[in-house]
Amino acid sequence: MLVTLVALLCNGQICLEKVVTNSDMSSISMMECQVHGQAGIAEWLQKGPYRMWQLQGYKCVLGKYIPKSQA
Repeated sequence: MLVTLVALLCNGQICLEKVVTNSDMSSISMMECQVHGQAGIAEWLQKGPYRMWQLQGYKCVLGKYIPKSQA
């Protein structure tokens, strides 16, 4: 079953959802996503273009997830 880790990031007044990973890319399970999701996002933020953004929250979603800004 596909699991998607989604981060909610904000930079001032602008907030957006970003797919961090899914089980096709990293073989995470729902339990691993819920327990270790925040640590995975912290590592992802340090390596990517959103390192200056603030993490407002995250969620683990069953199936493929399309961020609201891209829907």
